[in-house]
Amino acid sequence: MREPKETKLDRLKADLVRAKEKASEWQARVRDIERQITEQENIEIVQAVRGMISEPEDLRAVLNMIRAMNEPSTTNIGKEN
Repeated sequence: MREPKETKLDRLKADLVRAKEKASEWQARVRDIERQITEQENIEIVQAVRGMISEPEDLRAVLNMIRAMNEPSTTNIGKEN
């Protein structure tokens, strides 16, 4: 005997609802894993910095050197090659 179309349609709709719920669960899982990765990266960065630099003044000096390297040089402005 043939099953009524409503039954198959109802089953498909129920499958869609379940699939959307699973997709939502996986998206939440992805966000949670991304958050954990960022947190772990931050922990590793802090540990690396603390392992290299013992005093706040040392950190300030390193950051100033990095800033100086990233700033455009003002000594060659207006000079021709």
